[in-house]
Amino acid sequence: MKSISSYYSIGKLVKLLQIDYPDISISKVRFLETKGLIEPERSSSGYRKYSDKDLNQIRWVLNLQRDHFLPLKVIKERLIGDSGSGDVEVFQLPQLDPSVPPDETLEFSKSEILKRTGLSEEIFNDLESYGILPRRNQVVGEMYNADDLFIVQIVAKYSVYGIEPRHLRQIKRGADAEALLIDQRLTGLQGKKATKAVRELSRLSSELKTLLLRRALHGNE
Repeated sequence: MKSISSYYSIGKLVKLLQIDYPDISISKVRFLETKGLIEPERSSSGYRKYSDKDLNQIRWVLNLQRDHFLPLKVIKERLIGDSGSGDVEVFQLPQLDPSVPPDETLEFSKSEILKRTGLSEEIFNDLESYGILPRRNQVVGEMYNADDLFIVQIVAKYSVYGIEPRHLRQIKRGADAEALLIDQRLTGLQGKKATKAVRELSRLSSELKTLLLRRALHGNE
């Protein structure tokens, strides 16, 4: 049975947010709305109704501002996408930390992700078939998270160059193999030591892959 959504007035919403973000205010929430970062529903009398999803979405935006120092323009690109611009140079992800799990506070349906990214349903289904996206059973309420949205946005950019999900299987296999390698090196490490090791090994791997890619592209054996 589907649960009934909770709604908050803007005053109640701000009080909930102030627990983690003391500087948040009613004017800041309204400012985020004018920037297209939230779209609250309206009551029959015209008052804004903020849902749990709006609450989590604002928390996510504030976290990217506070902890990753991202401007709102970049945050909006990540949330909404800019598939119509064709300008790959403006595409930026928030700073990603492989030592922490994906952010599950934001949830998206398949139709929402397709609308935000402009990707076709056929390509989306291929991403699931090749294991690049997890299969979610939305019939029973399973949703996609922020990382899933980011992946689809990246794939949408790949498609501009004719790169399809089937071409990305090698990247997926490489990521799986790298995760296994790093996991094996974490034996006996816990807490901060394990977190530090994951971050360092991931950074080294990224730098090594960039150097090897540059060598391969420019034929310097």
